[in-house]
Amino acid sequence: MMFPLLYLAVQKLAYSSIFLFVWLAGMSTEKSESANNDPTSASSKSAATKTTLITSSSLKGVDVSKWQKEVDWDQVKGADVTFAFVKATQDDYRLDPYFGRNWEETKRVGIKRGAYHFFIPAAPVQGQIDLFINTVQLEPGDMPPVLDVEVIEKHTSGEELRRNMHIWLEAVTQHYGVKPIIYTNQNYYRRWLQGHFQDYHFWIARYNTAEPEIHHEDKWVFWQYTDTGRLPGVKAPIDLNFFAGDWNTLNMLCVPPKLTPYSEQLILAELEQLEVAR
Repeated sequence: MMFPLLYLAVQKLAYSSIFLFVWLAGMSTEKSESANNDPTSASSKSAATKTTLITSSSLKGVDVSKWQKEVDWDQVKGADVTFAFVKATQDDYRLDPYFGRNWEETKRVGIKRGAYHFFIPAAPVQGQIDLFINTVQLEPGDMPPVLDVEVIEKHTSGEELRRNMHIWLEAVTQHYGVKPIIYTNQNYYRRWLQGHFQDYHFWIARYNTAEPEIHHEDKWVFWQYTDTGRLPGVKAPIDLNFFAGDWNTLNMLCVPPKLTPYSEQLILAELEQLEVAR
């Protein structure tokens, strides 16, 4: 049993190191942030010249849904795309009709894949949990599940929204053994989410040359920087993303390999061998 426990401890340490990486990177850019966070203001435009985590060697990715229809994933792979998030479900009843195809094709061509659920605050949260986990089968090496939160219902309070989000996130963590990522846009994050989900990584949509701006205790790892991208193999406009880290850092976020449980007999046999060796 000590071997599985050691492995889990290493996984926890690796996950914590991602938090440290993103926090330090955020600290390096925080000093140059504009006092005014309005992305349309002149001061915000000047912030676009600040040091960024994104370089020419940063990992590039896409996210797709039914709006892109049938994607030629061989061509997308050839365009230096490293990862792809695929829409799986929405509400407590709606499946994306292209999820199955996109899920299998990204695996076939060797693009690291992840699945996301479009959250509807007014829909029954348990139904949204059940729909996602009954639709998406994650494998070791897949990216974590994503909770896409970008709408608010007229009669839903911020407190109720966040409470139901926590229910979804915790249930999905328990099911897959890996913490989900929260996707949202910059303005929605500021109004409803900042400072409330410090145990989770964020994927922020900000269509600007300046990287996402977040609460100093939050961490973003993915940045959706445009929704009008063009790629070979995709006929419609497509969302383009950066990952704030290298390949090894991305792998540390992903679903870990399955452990082979040690039987009691095997453990006792190993202990006996250690005694004989003494």
